[in-house]
Amino acid sequence: MADSNKVLYDILTKRLEVLRELDKEGDSDRRRHIARETAELHAKLAHRLGLYQIKTEMEDLALKFTNYDLYKYIAHALNEKKSERDAFIERFIAPISEKLTKEGFSFTIKGRPKSIHSIAHKMEVQHCDIDRIYDLFAIRIILDSPLEREKSDCWQVYSLITDVFQPNPKRLRDWLSVPKENGYESLHTTVLGPDNKWVEVQIRTRRMDEIAEKGVAAHWAYKGVSAGATNIAPNAVYVFTPTGDLRRLPAGATVLDFAFSVHSEVGCHCIGGRIRNQNVPIRQQLENGDQVEILTSPNQHPSQDWLNVVVSTKAKNKIRQALKEIEYKDAAEGRELFERRFKNWKMDYDEGQISKLATKLGYKAVSDMFQSLAQGKEDILHMRESFLQLDEQPAVVHTEKTEYVPNDTAGLALEVDMNVKNVDYNLATCCSPKPGDPIFAFISITKGIRIHRCDCSNAQNMRERYPYRVLPARWSKK
Repeated sequence: MADSNKVLYDILTKRLEVLRELDKEGDSDRRRHIARETAELHAKLAHRLGLYQIKTEMEDLALKFTNYDLYKYIAHALNEKKSERDAFIERFIAPISEKLTKEGFSFTIKGRPKSIHSIAHKMEVQHCDIDRIYDLFAIRIILDSPLEREKSDCWQVYSLITDVFQPNPKRLRDWLSVPKENGYESLHTTVLGPDNKWVEVQIRTRRMDEIAEKGVAAHWAYKGVSAGATNIAPNAVYVFTPTGDLRRLPAGATVLDFAFSVHSEVGCHCIGGRIRNQNVPIRQQLENGDQVEILTSPNQHPSQDWLNVVVSTKAKNKIRQALKEIEYKDAAEGRELFERRFKNWKMDYDEGQISKLATKLGYKAVSDMFQSLAQGKEDILHMRESFLQLDEQPAVVHTEKTEYVPNDTAGLALEVDMNVKNVDYNLATCCSPKPGDPIFAFISITKGIRIHRCDCSNAQNMRERYPYRVLPARWSKK
C-alpha cells in the first residue's frame, strides 16, 4: 500500500490548488462539478483527518462556485456587520480576560466569524435569514499550559467563564475526556453574552489548537519528526462511497470488506467493484482516497473462502452468519425433499433410523446429510438403498428347520426355522453374535437372513416394527 501521508496530502493539497484556480475559468459545468465533488469528497476527508483549515477553505470555495449568490450574500452581510461584531467581541472578552489574568493564566483569546459554508448550513437547517442566526462567531481561548495540567486548566477556565456568563448545559461538548477519532481535543460551551446573544466558546491549550488547526500533521511537530517519517493512521485506509460518504477500514481491506461496511446484503451479493472507472475483483485491496462502487448479482452468495478475502471483523462475522443461514436453509430443503420421497415410496420415516443412516453415510449430524442432499452432493437413490440396508421391506416366510454352519462357530451349527431354501445367512455387524450367544434371525431382501444377538441395540425396534420378519434361531452342535 502506498505511504498514507503522500497519498492523502497529495489528494487534498492538489485539489485545493485546483479549487483556488477555478476563478480563472469562469462559470462552467466543469467548475461546478469540481466544486461539488470537493465538498462531497475531499472536504469530508480533510474533516476526518482533523485538517480544519483545509476543510473550511474547501467548503467556502465550493459554495462560492456552486451557489455564488448565497455565498456573496453571506460574505456581504458579515462584512457589513464587522465593526459591530468586533465591538461586541471586545465587550464579551473584557470580563473573561480580566478573570483569567487575575487567576494567573497565560492565554490568548481570538474572536472569529463562522465560515460562510457553516452559516449557510445553519440558515438552511433553521429555515431563517442570517439576521436570525445568533452564533455567527466563536470565541476561542488558548491556554499556555504544561501537558500535565492541560485538562484541569481547561475545566478551571470553563468554571470562570460560567461565573461571568450563563451557560447552556445542552450545548456543552467535552472532547477533553474523550478526544475525537481524528485527535481533536477541546472543550466547547455556549453562553448568554451581552445583549442576550448566545456565543460559542472554545477552550483549549496551545498544543490542542495546533492539532485542531493543522490536524494530525501537528502531532509530528510536537514529536520532532517530519511528515514523511510516519504514517497517518497506519492501521487504517480511508475510502469513499459513490455518494461521497467517507469510510474507515482496516489496513489491507478489500473490495469485499467495503461491500460489507455498506450493508450486509450488499456484501453477500458482491461480485466485484469499480475503482477509477475500472472493474476490480472482490480481492482488490483498497488505497487511501479510492472511490468504490460495488457491483452485485442476486445469484452471488458467500462461500467459505471469503473468510480469507476480508480482514475486517465486521465482514468476517457477517460472512460466518450468512454461511450458517445458508446451511440451515439447505438442511431444511434437504429434509423436505427426503421426507417427500419417503412418502412417495410409502416408507416409514423414523428419526432414529435416519440418524443411523447419517452415521452410515459418514456424516456427523443428520443436518449435514440433508445439506449435502440439497446441494447435490448426495444422491437420493443411494440414500434410499443405504436406508433399506438398515431395515429392508419384509419377505413373507413360513417356518422350516434349516441348518447353516458359519466359518467361526468352533464346532457349532446354526439353526433357523423357515421354509425358504438356498437363502444366505449373515452375522449382523451391529452386534457381532458369537457361538453360544442368545440369537434370533431377521429377514432382509438384499442381504438375506441376518443373525442378531437377542440383546442387540436394534432388537427391540425390529421386534416392534417388523415382528413378522423375526425368526427363531439357535446354536446347535454339528
